Amino acid sequence: MNAASGLLTLPALLVGSLISVALIVYLLRGWEVLAGLVAATFTGGVALWLLQLDLSNPLEPVPILGGVIDVSAPLTRLGFTFQLQPGASPILVTAFFMAAGAFLLTVAISQGRSFVPFTLILLAGYTAVTLMIAGPLAPPFLVPLFLVALNCIGIFILQAGRLTSPAGPLRTLVPSILAFPLFLVAYWYIDQIPLNPQDNSAQLMAARLLTLGLLLLLMPVPLHSAQPITAQTAPPVVTALVTLLYQLSLLHLLFRVVNPFPFVTQIGPFEPWMMWAGLATTVWGGIAAAGSNHPGRLWGYAALHDWGLIIMILAMPGLRTWPLALFLFGLRVVSMLTAAAGLSALEQHVGGMTPNRMQGAGNRLPWNSAAFLLGGLGLTGFPLSAGFTGHWTALQIIAENDWRLAAIVLFASVGAIWGFVRLTRVLFGPLENRLLLRERMVSVVLALCMLLLAISLAIAPQLLDGPIRSAWIAFSG
Repeated sequence: MNAASGLLTLPALLVGSLISVALIVYLLRGWEVLAGLVAATFTGGVALWLLQLDLSNPLEPVPILGGVIDVSAPLTRLGFTFQLQPGASPILVTAFFMAAGAFLLTVAISQGRSFVPFTLILLAGYTAVTLMIAGPLAPPFLVPLFLVALNCIGIFILQAGRLTSPAGPLRTLVPSILAFPLFLVAYWYIDQIPLNPQDNSAQLMAARLLTLGLLLLLMPVPLHSAQPITAQTAPPVVTALVTLLYQLSLLHLLFRVVNPFPFVTQIGPFEPWMMWAGLATTVWGGIAAAGSNHPGRLWGYAALHDWGLIIMILAMPGLRTWPLALFLFGLRVVSMLTAAAGLSALEQHVGGMTPNRMQGAGNRLPWNSAAFLLGGLGLTGFPLSAGFTGHWTALQIIAENDWRLAAIVLFASVGAIWGFVRLTRVLFGPLENRLLLRERMVSVVLALCMLLLAISLAIAPQLLDGPIRSAWIAFSG
């Protein structure tokens, strides 16, 4: 069908197909392997299709469905307009590839029957937010409201059928609820700017409000508690994907704020507030990881440490730092999914994530233990891990401004590394449970694939140069 005839547009195709596949896999939820394969094939195929789209030649054939679609045609409903723009394309490709990778991991390690179908619905929501170009207010000022709704879905997915305390997931609602009024008031101040161009007080107040709102959404210390608690209680792959989708959306939102409203970074407190919030986050993540004896919390604090470093880089927007932030996030995706794959297999085999159950488990599950440790160490910038090159480059850029901040981050990284060293002694110590079964072949294959990907990026980080360069060109274009 041709979009020009008004029958089909790309936003309707993406969101509609995601919801349709969600309904299909919901019916297949009793067969988790089949549901995971169907969802992984679909999301991976959509990602590859989006990757090859040429927006300068908008007429594209639609796979499977047949016909031709105008990928540049907008969709308008209820006062909102959705359209694929160059800056949104890399965000969607990354989100669909992340989902495909997570769904593949469920083939070997169950993450709960609700994970696959409801995650597809969550992905449909993030797709709509990414494609939104117009609404009652400028789209960046509406995103926090949509994030409230998406976080509600995320809370349900993070439970994944487990009878655990929802305290961690519920805390993810607080930042977006608090941020939305700040964005609304900032929008009012921006509306006042043309009335008196010589007075920059309205710009300054809008910059302060937007910076504070963005900080709330980024959830630095002391708003961080949802991350480690969720990593402790929720299934690892679920935690990784839901967290990464949210943070990817925040990176896109940040760019959509600072690009059309440059005064946010020029005259407001953007740089110092973001820098100190990022520093506090990365330091606390390293310290807490050093003292954590729970594998899930350790992983959560290592991820928090890595996220703090990204916030510090975002505090210095420029031609070098934005591509570096995207590079760090790409490495973060690989490290988190690698760790999640290993930790899921460990949890499934030993029956929990407590240190007592993990004692000596690495002797029976060496490959999945290695995947968890290498993925976690990648979040700390450990040498020969996926995150090493990104962390080292980030430290160099931070040191150019203030070497003391770089030294503090480095010491925090050492703390997080020490936490994994302590866990290694537990995993490969004396085996407590002699009845512990060895890892299954399918989980070994997935662990090896994730290890190979992580090690490849550690040895040849330039493999990400092409995707990062394409994403930055699309963003800046």
